[in-house]
Amino acid sequence: MNSLVSLLVPVYNAMPYLKECVCSIKDQTWRPIECIFADDGSSDGSLEYINSIKDELAGSGISVKVLALPHGGQAAAVNAALKDATGDYLTWCDADDYMSPECIESKVRYLIDHPGIGMVRNDGYIINVDEGGSTARSTKDQDRKDQDIFEELLRQTTYCYAGCYMVRMALFDECYPDREIPISTEGQNLQLLLPPASRSVCGFVPEILHTYYQRNSGHSSRKRSYTQTLERKKNFIKLYRDILPFCACDQEYYTKVIDGLEKQYMEDLKLLLIQQVKKEIKDRASGNSDIS
Repeated sequence: MNSLVSLLVPVYNAMPYLKECVCSIKDQTWRPIECIFADDGSSDGSLEYINSIKDELAGSGISVKVLALPHGGQAAAVNAALKDATGDYLTWCDADDYMSPECIESKVRYLIDHPGIGMVRNDGYIINVDEGGSTARSTKDQDRKDQDIFEELLRQTTYCYAGCYMVRMALFDECYPDREIPISTEGQNLQLLLPPASRSVCGFVPEILHTYYQRNSGHSSRKRSYTQTLERKKNFIKLYRDILPFCACDQEYYTKVIDGLEKQYMEDLKLLLIQQVKKEIKDRASGNSDIS
């Protein structure tokens, strides 16, 4: 019998995109899958839609669990879903993602064929919905191989899109025995990936198996004022510090790495502030201001 895959899907007011995501889940070639939808207090009908398609997914051989949660953010929703996950393999996607039919199976088969590797990722597309549908690849040339990605993830010089990764549950439980990732307003991907990446090489499946839709209104893409950008950088530094104790690495060395990142962030923000001040001076006559 095939090994069970736990697929976690945090959902928050995703009704315009949910149908495509659900169809891509139903079309997965791997079985068995347990799909855990964690609704983060949606108010747009997302929860009702998920409940309406449970039987359809079950009929295709996918077991479904639906968690109706108060709004607490993606990481909190993932924590709730993790408690209910029973699979041998763990993967997750955003509610507006699309997975090709072989997305899950290709990664499972890679891990079966490479028992010494604890996690794997695949190539994918990034489609900028608000920029004429421009398309880019997830991977750079240096990404296209099995490799240690821990420091690259920490420095955010490699991709960490939900939907592209799969982790052995045994490895994940070694990282988080209580199934509790640190809570952050900056999502959940770094929490799910950094500790496993500190313990295992990450494998690579070269096929394009996932599509990430980038929207200007999305959390990672929206335009921010200086104050908002400063707050986000502080959030990332706090998140790194919260994740680090769960990582199997030289704690003293990587504390210094994070200190260096914090310093670099602040230097970059000084330059951003100078640019925004210049723009404010230029635009003042028209009453426009981006500084807050």
